[in-house]
Amino acid sequence: MKDIVIEGLWKSFGEKTVLHDFSAVLPAGTTTGLMAPSGAGKTTLLRILMGLESSDRGTILGLEGLRLSAVFQEDRLCENLNPVSNLRLVTPSLSRKEAEEALRAVGLTDCLKQPARELSGGMRRRVAILRALLADYDLLLLDEPFKGLDQETKETVMADTRRRCAGRTVLFVTHDQTELEAMGAVSRLTL
Repeated sequence: MKDIVIEGLWKSFGEKTVLHDFSAVLPAGTTTGLMAPSGAGKTTLLRILMGLESSDRGTILGLEGLRLSAVFQEDRLCENLNPVSNLRLVTPSLSRKEAEEALRAVGLTDCLKQPARELSGGMRRRVAILRALLADYDLLLLDEPFKGLDQETKETVMADTRRRCAGRTVLFVTHDQTELEAMGAVSRLTL
């Protein structure tokens, strides 16, 4: 595994420049935190890394051949599938028992058979996080993943997330300094 190197990235939407000559290194096998005010280009950067947007200028080295997984700001669950089926959708080799154990680890026990559309926002969020963590990936992109979780649940989910992504390359976007510390971010970026 190698570092991901971002050099001189620019991105504008009309007259508004959201990324202005941004450069950074995401060290392989570590968690990098990214903090910036709303509208500064954090989500745009993640979308460029995922190939969902293209930059106006600049280069990104080290993404070739990498498998990506992501937690978006929206949960993006399949509404008619239950939590177990949502997890197994992206990781078909995951057994039902393994999926249920992963869900229990983040406090989801009484909703395993409910369709996602009937889950609370916090429950949906935990399923979305687990779905990304259980996928087979080399680079994990987390866009404010713990937003909307109460403090106790957030601490449980952050501990589980940190354990599951240990030794992998992670870019973690947040507005909360304590989340960066809890996730063990070894380097921190700002836009």
